[in-house]
Amino acid sequence: MPPGSAPVILRRFTRVFHPNPPRGGANLTSVRGAPLTRQHLNITRTPSNRLLTKRAALALLCVPSIFTMAWRSSGATNDELIDNLFANEIASDAVQSAMRSCDRKNYVVVGDAYQDSPQTIGYGATISAPHMHAHCLSMLEDQLVPGARVMDVGSGTGYLTALFASFVTAEGNKDGVVVGIEHIPQLTAMSVENFAKDGKEHLLGDGKVELVTGDGRLGYPSRAPYDAIHVGAAAPSVPPALIEQLARGGRLVIPVGPEGGHQELRVIDKDENGAVTERTAMGVIYVPLTDAEHQLKNR
Repeated sequence: MPPGSAPVILRRFTRVFHPNPPRGGANLTSVRGAPLTRQHLNITRTPSNRLLTKRAALALLCVPSIFTMAWRSSGATNDELIDNLFANEIASDAVQSAMRSCDRKNYVVVGDAYQDSPQTIGYGATISAPHMHAHCLSMLEDQLVPGARVMDVGSGTGYLTALFASFVTAEGNKDGVVVGIEHIPQLTAMSVENFAKDGKEHLLGDGKVELVTGDGRLGYPSRAPYDAIHVGAAAPSVPPALIEQLARGGRLVIPVGPEGGHQELRVIDKDENGAVTERTAMGVIYVPLTDAEHQLKNR
């Protein structure tokens, strides 16, 4: 990350989501009077993923003791994890309810399912930290209404896809649809099994959730347009297909930036006239949105 760029982005995010410092923990550091707190960083330290290049690692040295501090919202159970996310003003009532309806342990491959940190799921991929899932759900909350259409690009083990379904298929709505698209077939198969473990296989049988293997950079035109699109990996630029498949009045949340470099979580809106606007929510570090061969080669 170029020196100084991440703190400015994080300061902007703090103003939008945290008008006051979050409860329940000390700040890591302070940038121009705005708190920089642990939940603002999406960092994977798993050696197999090698997400932190020398350039990114050097940038993080400006944050004191980040590798020795625990994540703020970890819990011993799913409910305790959600309680802590809510106490730290990360999850709204609706997001909290959705996250209680999906037990994260059914979607985590190894490690502590209720630790508030990213974890490897194999194949050069990760499941994001719970606080990042909560933030992304909050950013898309206005679009996640019963009957909406949602696409989750890089759906991995299916956790966020299941969370989306809890919003748009609520109240017995028959029109709500969630597409989870993942280019590693083993992860697609795993996500199907995870839905069954979590008691949600009926969503697949009813066609309310479709888990497919494909190149998420191209979207999934057969179910478009989408009211909400989430991308769980960083693209060097926003894929045009995702903009095209975004419905009017819809929102796209996507990390943008080079692999291992300066990345930003972008929020892209398309208004009722089709005009597209974009803003930066925060600085992040994600695995790259790339082809399957590159991902498997670098795992």
